[in-house]
Amino acid sequence: MADTALFRGAAFPVGGAAPTEETDRSLNILGGEAGNLQRVFLNNIPCLWDPSSFTEIAELGLTNGIEVRYTDLITFFRRACNLHTLRLVNIKFVGDAPHVVEETVLLPNLKELVFAELIERVGLGFLWLSLETPACSKLRLDLRPSEAVVRHTALPERAAPVVRKALTSSSNSSLLFRFNIDTNTQSATWRSQDVDELGQSEPEASFDIAVLGLGNGVAQFFCDFVRAVRESVGDVGGTVVNVADSVCGAIDQPLGVELDDLVPTLVPDFFRGLNVVEVRADIVDEYLQLLLDMMAPPEPQVWWLDGLRTIRLYAIPDDKLALEPHETVRRSLGDFIQIISKHHYGMVLGLNEPKPSDKSSLSVVLEGEFHISAMMRQALEKGKQLWGVTIEDTDASLIYEKGTEEQEEEVSGEDVEEVEDVEEAEEADESVRID
Repeated sequence: MADTALFRGAAFPVGGAAPTEETDRSLNILGGEAGNLQRVFLNNIPCLWDPSSFTEIAELGLTNGIEVRYTDLITFFRRACNLHTLRLVNIKFVGDAPHVVEETVLLPNLKELVFAELIERVGLGFLWLSLETPACSKLRLDLRPSEAVVRHTALPERAAPVVRKALTSSSNSSLLFRFNIDTNTQSATWRSQDVDELGQSEPEASFDIAVLGLGNGVAQFFCDFVRAVRESVGDVGGTVVNVADSVCGAIDQPLGVELDDLVPTLVPDFFRGLNVVEVRADIVDEYLQLLLDMMAPPEPQVWWLDGLRTIRLYAIPDDKLALEPHETVRRSLGDFIQIISKHHYGMVLGLNEPKPSDKSSLSVVLEGEFHISAMMRQALEKGKQLWGVTIEDTDASLIYEKGTEEQEEEVSGEDVEEVEDVEEAEEADESVRID
């Protein structure tokens, strides 16, 4: 194999390209050897790369400011039958604008593909839609797609081959949603490896697909995309949905901006057909209404989380909060568990009542500090279950309000429709922490 061509920090044309604004002369540093190179990596060089001289490339990496003509790159790919690794990160296209070509480009031996637009949209979404990569087993995309890319019918088809390979060896995939209040952008990521699995042995096949967009419309598009891919590849296990702090409600509303434009829209319908087995959220204790809105459909709609087995709640520490959520999203942990139990089991259970024998079990895993009522504490001491839901609190500190037996009996006799807030039903006279 020919030596690697690796250049950093220089300012000259490569491969015989015409001088750019940053250069005042042409310098052909490769001589007549360009056609023999099999590994080419160019990083942070203000140059226009001309791929026409490179005929044997097996690994290509262009990152951070490399310029290339879109039409030249398409032409290069049509004859790059040896290419098995391709990385394009923060490049710049010059000349004709990127577009989906009429005749797709087949890269029969490409096994690893990385496209990333970390700074600005450059059109890599159009390029991905123009490629067919049937042998690809490692895919990483970090895109800022345009409306034309988002709505393109071939989008799920391009992802399906590598997704099928990756999920044959992985039981669950992971969906992550994040929101950046400073830039009013929402991102969504779908990866074959759960974040808890990262750092383990490298799988033979994997994917990590991320999109970033303005406003709160990213989530619906991305869920539709994931659903379409899953439908095309068949039974591919479950999905872990991580909404991070997107629905915690602790958002500082900028002057002149409507709150509805800031809070990401995550509603039950988005997740239908995704076989969600676990939901994770960073929440503010006693403010779980937005998470409840995302998970529990308004009656009489059908419960969409038939496959749900685990809910993981991470309480955001007070010192990490810029402000407290608004009172309109106040909802206690007890209320949340009680309502989710009713939806999951299809019936109202008593506080100490076990789950129906014909229903799958549901667990709530807690991490951080949570307030609970005295009656919830007593129920947990008896069997670590509330309303048929198993509570795992090894990494949690539970703070309960100590009340009278009469108050606790009165609250425990109410059903789920009548309880507005379990904690508020007790007149607290002492706070007790359980670690």
